[in-house]
Amino acid sequence: MKTLNPYLMFPGTCREALTFYGECLDGEIVSIRTFRESPVEVAEEHRDRVFNAEFRAEGLFLRASDDLQTQPVTRGSNFALFVAFSDPDERAQAFQALAVGGKVLFPLEQGFGMVVDRFGIQWMLAQGAE
Repeated sequence: MKTLNPYLMFPGTCREALTFYGECLDGEIVSIRTFRESPVEVAEEHRDRVFNAEFRAEGLFLRASDDLQTQPVTRGSNFALFVAFSDPDERAQAFQALAVGGKVLFPLEQGFGMVVDRFGIQWMLAQGAE
């Protein structure tokens, strides 16, 4: 089983944006985790930025985060397709196939990997179906 969700990335404004979307769409941030709580090393001034968040409103679900210092987002690179896999072998095969002619941003490790395919679309592949 696979699920697909949009993943939005912000230049340090993720929490503000999701709060705004909650007001506009009658939704809420259901979980939020900072870089301080993550395994990713970032500079001290970026540790309170959003590492991963989940947002829900009626019929809507999306994930979001702030960008990394090493990979700042710009308009057009500020979204990805997030696919959760229940089968790790299927996830690995999809990751390898998407990487052909593309660019690996994060190797497939610890249940997560990120790749830009040959058409410029960013994919996040993770363990565990929604």
